[in-house]
Amino acid sequence: MNNKGVLFLKIAVTALILVFIVYQTFSVVYKPITTATALYHSTYDGIEINGYFVREETIIDYHITGNERYVVEEGEKISKDGTIAEVYTSSEIAETYEQIKKLSDEVEILESINSVSDPSSVDLATLSNRIKRSYIEFLYFKDAGNFTGIDDYSTELLMQLNKKQILTGEVSGFDNLLNSLKNEIKSLKNGLPSPLSKVTAPVSGFFIHQSDGLEKVLTFDSLENIDETIFEKISTAKPTNAFGKIVSSQNFYIVSQMNDDDYLNFSVGDTISLRTPFVGSEKLKATVDSIKIAKDKNSAIVVLACQTMNSQFATVRSAPLTIVTEEYEGIKISNRAVHYSEGVAGVYVVSGSIVKFKPIEIVYRTETFTLCKKSEDGDNKSIVLYDEVIEKGKNLYDGKFIG
Repeated sequence: MNNKGVLFLKIAVTALILVFIVYQTFSVVYKPITTATALYHSTYDGIEINGYFVREETIIDYHITGNERYVVEEGEKISKDGTIAEVYTSSEIAETYEQIKKLSDEVEILESINSVSDPSSVDLATLSNRIKRSYIEFLYFKDAGNFTGIDDYSTELLMQLNKKQILTGEVSGFDNLLNSLKNEIKSLKNGLPSPLSKVTAPVSGFFIHQSDGLEKVLTFDSLENIDETIFEKISTAKPTNAFGKIVSSQNFYIVSQMNDDDYLNFSVGDTISLRTPFVGSEKLKATVDSIKIAKDKNSAIVVLACQTMNSQFATVRSAPLTIVTEEYEGIKISNRAVHYSEGVAGVYVVSGSIVKFKPIEIVYRTETFTLCKKSEDGDNKSIVLYDEVIEKGKNLYDGKFIG
């Protein structure tokens, strides 16, 4: 074979190799069909409002001479005559007591972890699931800005991780660390003076560190003759120098101003459902207590009565809320997955190696997703939970073999 023939053969072989590589790469990267798992989802429509919280609040007028250390957290529940804060002669003493508290909390956690006396009695898979759940909850509260939740779940996560260390034999226990912490606490307490005085709760309820100046503006009595001037009073109120306050009743009210398109939807005595931005308190039941219509009838002040006070409702004065008018639930699919066959809405799902067309009954639709009615009788001809729904694919038809 002459030189030209050898060169041509080399070029041909190289080209074939390149084609083979491109084909293999394409077959790995390119997916002619993409699917998503059909999952349950709920959503709602509603009227957006801004609500002001009216609570039963008791101001704590206590003027400190010295350095205080709070022993309850913001929004924490406290009994009548319970200690809110301790007062010391210097900030150094207050800081030492705070350090003792933190070390004592660590001891409590480690003793709880060390209580695993029989590792064989604990299911490692269950513990791993708890770790995963605590981690997810930790991230959830972090994204929501709920620092109380972050503290709770970070502590829980630490406990579970350390228990796993014991179970897997990475550590035999925390006896040495416990002894070290206890000795440190003992050393810090040595010669430490008692508090000069204590600040106690005049009533039981949720403790709030500051007064916003609205405690005498937004009162239960003010709701009797409420009118538009209340919002001017709210805007001009200034925080006071009070030591704090106690939110002392489970009952509270939400005041909101609505236009005529919204307030005409309600009557006094109606029971409604509210959606809130607060983690753990997203749903709230309320009753329409009063509707004060303005003289021009273009707006009204609507007062909602609630009976589920908690630390989150106690610590904020106002929040965006949604009065739920409609709720929807069903199987959530992307709008890209919806097709029409002979005028019937449906989706294509992958069943083994076969494409199947399943009709759907649309419950709710947005710009991005559709909610479908869930089959109640287990009829596999309709879409069911965990179906692999095709979101992207060409030339789809019922019965198509996809290999």
